[in-house]
Amino acid sequence: GILKQMKETMEADLAELTKQENEAIASFNGLQAAKNKEIQASTESIEENSAKIGELGVSIVTMQGNKKDTADTIGADEGFLEELGKSCKDMEKDFEQIVASRSEELSAIADTIKVLNDDDALELFKKTVPSPSLLQVQESNKALKSKALSMIASARGSVASPQLDLISLALRSKKVSFDKVIKMVDNMTEALKKEQSDDDTKNDYCKEELHKAEQAKKELQHKLMTLSNEMQDHNDNLDRLRNQVAELEQGIKDLDKAVADATAQRKEEHDEYVQEAAENRGALQILEFARNRLNKFYNPKDYKEAPKRELTEEERMYSAYGGDIGTTPAPGGIANTGAMAFVEVSAHSSDEDKPAPPPKVGGFKKNNASKGVLGMIDMIVQDLKTEVQEAEFEEKNAQEDYEKLMADSAAKRAADSKSISAREGAIAEREQDLQEAKDTSSAKMKELQENQEYTSEVHQTCDFLLENYSKRKEARAQEMDGLKKAKEILSGADFSLVQTSNFLRRRQ
Repeated sequence: GILKQMKETMEADLAELTKQENEAIASFNGLQAAKNKEIQASTESIEENSAKIGELGVSIVTMQGNKKDTADTIGADEGFLEELGKSCKDMEKDFEQIVASRSEELSAIADTIKVLNDDDALELFKKTVPSPSLLQVQESNKALKSKALSMIASARGSVASPQLDLISLALRSKKVSFDKVIKMVDNMTEALKKEQSDDDTKNDYCKEELHKAEQAKKELQHKLMTLSNEMQDHNDNLDRLRNQVAELEQGIKDLDKAVADATAQRKEEHDEYVQEAAENRGALQILEFARNRLNKFYNPKDYKEAPKRELTEEERMYSAYGGDIGTTPAPGGIANTGAMAFVEVSAHSSDEDKPAPPPKVGGFKKNNASKGVLGMIDMIVQDLKTEVQEAEFEEKNAQEDYEKLMADSAAKRAADSKSISAREGAIAEREQDLQEAKDTSSAKMKELQENQEYTSEVHQTCDFLLENYSKRKEARAQEMDGLKKAKEILSGADFSLVQTSNFLRRRQ
């Protein structure tokens, strides 16, 4: 009956715990789904904001670079403006001198023409100078200078060139030396070739560096994405392991509570069994005493004398010397039967409750109904013995079940504790891996920032060249072509001048 009641109680508790566990699982699943959605939304927001931060960082660095370039350009332009102002002032002075000299030259030429156009002078020239070679040579030099200046002007294009301005200024000088101008043209051509070679080298360098920086950026971004996924996996694993540890720890607490409850229940059942066994033994002793007492009267041959008390060593020595140790004391207990039981007995001592004295009859005869009484006592004794055996069997089974429960609980607790230790070790490893991934991610973020800064520096240095490379190359080609033509013209003029000079020397 107790086991059945325990079974029903435990089944009810199991059903209630199962219901609570199912409700907790459903609640946890809902909470987990909501948290996963929240984590996903937060992750997407973080990625989007990280991308914006990166773009804004690049934009800020680029704008700072542009600001620096603009400030440098302004400084250079202001310096160039200052130098240009000085050059303009010098050129104005030179121009005033040129105008004054040209006026004097025109006046001298006019006087010379007037003298040369005189009739007497013409008659004299016809006799002495067969052809006006000197005038032709001077006229030829002016034409060549004009053509050379035209070639240089066409070579200038839309880009200002101080070197071309110097060559033009040299050609416009009255005391021009074509050899000097040709040397200037050669020097400038070599300088343009060197500039173009430097631009070619720098153009290749810039393209290569920007390509390397872009590849490094893609690799770093891919690595950061991989690290982000790894950190997310580590966080998920840590949450899962921590939840498992919490569940195992709660399971151990629940198991300890169940063991404590089972121990208290087993103790209570054992105490009840001890009490019931003591009572059954007391009842058996009383019944045995009653049956033996009846047998003493009705069946003397079945009567059993009470066992004599065994004397102690001191009592035997006392008796040997003639001492009186007394008779065997009457047994105590219920009705001096020696049986002890926790039962309540009510005493009736009033005279009113005493039965009337029986009438006196003749001689006494033993009643044959004693066999029925003895049989009934035997039946009750047998029932009590059966009940005692059943109680012992139930106690033994209950104790075995309890010991098995304790062993199983101890094994499960040890296994859960071992599992907790293993998971705590895994948590420590995951936390270390997570920290390493965070450190690596920070280092890669720093590398990415350095890459962006380096890319910005390369753009600051190379953007102007890359954007204007073709235009600069075309302009240089145009300048070199104009200089080549101007050199060819000047070289031809120098040759004509030499021929004319030789012809004049022969005439002299």
